[in-house]
Amino acid sequence: MTLVAGYAQLLESDLSGPQYYVLRTLAYEGQKTSSYFAQLLHVTLSAVTNLSNKLVNKGYVERVVSEVDRRQVYLQITEQGREVESRMLAKYRELNEGIWSDFTEQELDILIRSYGKMIDHLQHKIHKSEDQDRTE
Repeated sequence: MTLVAGYAQLLESDLSGPQYYVLRTLAYEGQKTSSYFAQLLHVTLSAVTNLSNKLVNKGYVERVVSEVDRRQVYLQITEQGREVESRMLAKYRELNEGIWSDFTEQELDILIRSYGKMIDHLQHKIHKSEDQDRTE
């Protein structure tokens, strides 16, 4: 998940980080299936169903049945969901305004390289774990 999703609880107390992540993904990528989010978040389909039910009940997301295959159901952000996502992103930007101003260019370079190493390490561990799961 992104750093923005980590701020979800702080910015909007009725949304969890994963709920905001789903909302943000739908806002920027369009309709997605629950299976897509289960893979993306590395959780079960029932966990995504629970998560999406909460978003539907809040009016932020709606379920849309595919016109091509009636068995396929997509999650889609509502106008109310777009407003919440936009408001949260604006709050996030406001919170972080000037956060990097006290860092030197060298400190920022070190931070970026270190963060990159951490992400590479985590991705390697995830891929290794997925490979092990496939062989079992």
